[in-house]
Amino acid sequence: MRELSNTFDSTARLGGGIEGVLFDIDDTLVDLRSAAIGAFLAMVNDLLEEVTSERLRLIAEDFADDGAGAYERYMAGEVTFLGQRQLRLNRAFELVDHKPLSEQSYLRWADDYESLVKDSWKPFNDVLPHLAALSSWGIPYGAVSNNVEAYQRMKLERAGLPGFRVVIGSDTAGAPKPDPAPFLAGCSQLQTAPARTLYVGDNPINDIQGAENAGLIGIFVDRDSKHAAQSAFTVSNLGQLTTLIGQCIDL
Repeated sequence: MRELSNTFDSTARLGGGIEGVLFDIDDTLVDLRSAAIGAFLAMVNDLLEEVTSERLRLIAEDFADDGAGAYERYMAGEVTFLGQRQLRLNRAFELVDHKPLSEQSYLRWADDYESLVKDSWKPFNDVLPHLAALSSWGIPYGAVSNNVEAYQRMKLERAGLPGFRVVIGSDTAGAPKPDPAPFLAGCSQLQTAPARTLYVGDNPINDIQGAENAGLIGIFVDRDSKHAAQSAFTVSNLGQLTTLIGQCIDL
């Protein structure tokens, strides 16, 4: 892991070094994957009684990880939000040779799934301590997401993260990540210089490359060590990032 403090003026203290921090939301702040897996398993338990628990877990993980590639199609405007979720569900059923739900049955399924997943949204354990540290240092923070702003604000509230004054959605910025627009919109609302703003995310392309192309400093959160070494600064959790920012501030 490269030294985060090396990217900043070594003489700079708080306010002159890191001016602000922007975060991705899904699977960076909020454990969306666990919520999706849990809700999916609850919703297909009766539908796929003949499937073993091990196999169910695998298709739940594929659903959560979007093995269908449906969310990118949603971002491209090819399908609706409900449509991309239906594509993911249809793929899950195909993986176990189960016929897809009818349109009406799917809409009922999607409504019940949405209620379950919302009740399951939780922040990772390192999030609240990290945000508290930023607040204690006087570093403003916000979020930049590829979902729509209203939905993501609701998600943060439901997950117990109400302190986000700045939330940029793909609709707010007029373009999704990795386009520079949402990152720059976040900096504008935080009133921070991009070169002195950290962007923290879990996607090497949409989050890290996008942020760096927009002039921000990308911080890659690789919680499960799934990726090869990145060009961005890499941490395995936000506790490490808290330590690195603290070292920078104390220079």
